[in-house]
Amino acid sequence: MIWRHPTERRGMALIITVVMTTMIAMLAMGLSAVTWDEIGLSANRRRAKAARFAAEAGLTHFVSLGMGPDQVAQTASGQENYEIIASTPVDGNANSRRGHYRVQVGFCCRADGSRLPSNQIRVTSIGEVKRGDRIFASSSVSVTLEQFDPSSAVLDRESQGGLSAEALKTQVSSGAGGVSLPSPPERR
Repeated sequence: MIWRHPTERRGMALIITVVMTTMIAMLAMGLSAVTWDEIGLSANRRRAKAARFAAEAGLTHFVSLGMGPDQVAQTASGQENYEIIASTPVDGNANSRRGHYRVQVGFCCRADGSRLPSNQIRVTSIGEVKRGDRIFASSSVSVTLEQFDPSSAVLDRESQGGLSAEALKTQVSSGAGGVSLPSPPERR
């Protein structure tokens, strides 16, 4: 067996310590990078949700106005994509980070490209999260609203679903305008 002098192995612990410290530092840097990416992603998700909620708030604002298609057509003077509600902050603060919405109305089009009937309008609410002129997130909600004319309504027994005979009688007596309903079938 060859005997080595203890001074020949000096510095081995230092090399192992430097290598281990380097590995731990690299792991820490990688973990830090992943953490910052996750923070950025969660901020983006939060902004996207805020924009979606702002768009839904704009749609609710429009519905609360109670304007029918005829009133909208008169206000918009027949213009397509008319901005009926200008950019409005959700919380009333012009520099809000909670979002802004604007609402546009239109009279065109169905999926086949034809114009909507006169009792329908297309309402699009655009929600945005912005600071100054910079937009961080945007979302839109688009619906077709139809004005219901009770004088032209016909009650369809099938569309009434599970309404009881009592509920149907209440509907008829509350202004269905002389609509007669067949008696409900016997349940067994």
